[in-house]
Amino acid sequence: MALSTHYHEHKPNVPIIMEDVFGWVREGNAFQVRVWLDDHEHDLNVGDDHAFSLLHWAAKEGHVSIAEMLLSRGARVNATNMGDDTSLHLAAAHGHRPIVVKLLARKADVHATNEHGMTPLHYACYWGYEQIAEDLIVSGAQIGACNKRGQTPMDVCQGPCRQAIAEIAIENGQNPNERIPFKDQTWKGTKSRTRDATLSRYTGVDVSSLNLITKMLAILRLSDGIAAVCEDIAIDGSDNPIQLDFLTQRP
Repeated sequence: MALSTHYHEHKPNVPIIMEDVFGWVREGNAFQVRVWLDDHEHDLNVGDDHAFSLLHWAAKEGHVSIAEMLLSRGARVNATNMGDDTSLHLAAAHGHRPIVVKLLARKADVHATNEHGMTPLHYACYWGYEQIAEDLIVSGAQIGACNKRGQTPMDVCQGPCRQAIAEIAIENGQNPNERIPFKDQTWKGTKSRTRDATLSRYTGVDVSSLNLITKMLAILRLSDGIAAVCEDIAIDGSDNPIQLDFLTQRP
């Protein structure tokens, strides 16, 4: 049977677009995803408008069979979205332990940091996913790694799991009171975004190699951002520093 028959039995003349495929993954439609993957001309590492790959969506929504299928077909386990989240960030933040385990088995980077400097362990600790936190620590995640606000996973850990996670860290040779300063690895080539997404700051491009026009555009964008922040401060009228509530919002 032709692929188009599988894809759109109700709309046989409508061409397949990537949004359809992303929708199937979000919905957990493993059959449609498998049929699409069976066409080897299709690129399973393509990103959507926010650089979410198919694996990102499977990890976020907790669709284990689809995640396993994508991994077995060559999905890039450490690809990042526009917020520099990996699939491991998403699986850990949303409590999908079976996917976390599968990602770790595929050498997912437990030290990966997103745009806030958050590691997957930060999210697991904040949301109280003790078993996921243990999986990450056993795999080498650092309990003392600071995010951009200087917070460690232990700092953001809440509830009764705090003591348990501290004990897990100790059992794995870590000091729960240790603080490892955040080190910005941007422009170091340590991460890469999904294909067809906006140029990532993790693609290994050295600032010094950019041409003059690109540098000027970057400076203009930076100045716009500073102006926007200053405007927010003026409107707020408060002497307190701006607090980005990124912890309470899962990636």
